Amino acid sequence: MFNVLEEVITDAYGPEAWDSLICMAGAGGAYSSLGTYSDNEFHAIAQATAALTGQTPSGVLQAFGQSALPIMLDRYPNFLDGVEDTRTFFLSLNSVIHPEIRKTFAGAGCPHFSYAIGDDIVQITYYSRRRFCDIAQGLARGALAHFGEAGDVSHPECVHRGDDACRLDVRWAA
Repeated sequence: MFNVLEEVITDAYGPEAWDSLICMAGAGGAYSSLGTYSDNEFHAIAQATAALTGQTPSGVLQAFGQSALPIMLDRYPNFLDGVEDTRTFFLSLNSVIHPEIRKTFAGAGCPHFSYAIGDDIVQITYYSRRRFCDIAQGLARGALAHFGEAGDVSHPECVHRGDDACRLDVRWAA
């Protein structure tokens, strides 16, 4: 995730911005794709980005998730094997994508999802000790964009607001 974050920041603001953010966040800055790094360091970079751009940290993490999805799908095209739409993509997270991530990155702290499915909605309950639900919301928006589907993602329940779990409602436009 750190490598993808660096790519997103560098693409949007240039390499100097990445270096500035690392300094502001007091972060290490040298991230290997196979390394494991502190979630606190990731949050510190998001907070520094928010301070520099005038966004909220939540907004930064959502924008990161949305921008990160195409990068991750380009790096791991096998994530889309047999997947032709957003709904199928979401339903493959627990059974296909996260097991593949765990094979490649030992100890990866992947979230777990449960689903309630309707005709024009998928309610995704997000469970993770890492509490990166804002990134998940952005990834969901990125999935809609990737598959060219019109819809909206809301976040009506959140552990950051005192709820027991986070829920994302992905609703397709009629």
